[in-house]
Amino acid sequence: MTDISALTKNRSIPSIRSALAPMLCAIVALMALVGLTAWLFALDETSVLGVSLALVALGLLAIAIRQAPAERAPVAGARADQAVPALAQSGATDPSATALGAKRWSLDVFAAIDAQRFAAVCETWFSWAGFDTRTQSHRTDGGVDIWLHAARMPGPVAIVRCKHWLNKPVGLQEMKEFLGVVANFQSAHGTYTTTSTYTPEALQFARDNGIDAVDGRGLLRRIQTRTRQRQQDLLAVAYSGQN
Repeated sequence: MTDISALTKNRSIPSIRSALAPMLCAIVALMALVGLTAWLFALDETSVLGVSLALVALGLLAIAIRQAPAERAPVAGARADQAVPALAQSGATDPSATALGAKRWSLDVFAAIDAQRFAAVCETWFSWAGFDTRTQSHRTDGGVDIWLHAARMPGPVAIVRCKHWLNKPVGLQEMKEFLGVVANFQSAHGTYTTTSTYTPEALQFARDNGIDAVDGRGLLRRIQTRTRQRQQDLLAVAYSGQN
């Protein structure tokens, strides 16, 4: 058995920690990108979990290789302990979800909620993927921007515009305005999400400029890839504070 007291006296421990820090940051960043990819391509939770576990396993293997044999067990154990709160948090549910009864996700849900609740749904989704989020509401057009941040990475890694429109499609002008926001951050990816649809000109502009355009039906498909419990949790967020 490894003598923990002896390890704490080992002079190489600070250098080992400094060597491990970049690898741990890389693992966190990769998992955040997996979450964003799951959103963009509507991947189911089983696929996302498999990829995430593979990244963690590879990261732990790399850490073990970098260390002396006597030091492997403590580092791996510390990483496992740190993962427990995150897993518990990701499985947390909103108690109000049980009051929703037989409600199911459909396009009618988007019509029943307001712009702020729609933005809350989008923000919750991305927070589940491991992003730190920050929002800014627009004053007049029912839009909300969500900045997605990954651990130890400068600036946002993505910007999501949430547009709660029901009776008209998002047009070319709205897409150009959003590109102006994204262009202020060189490393940020742009995703436009609406409860409505897009004009052909807006869709072409989005393709030409690397913006992902998700309409109401596309967003609904993504939500329906989640487990039944997750969908109920998201319904609780959607209807929170609504009459």
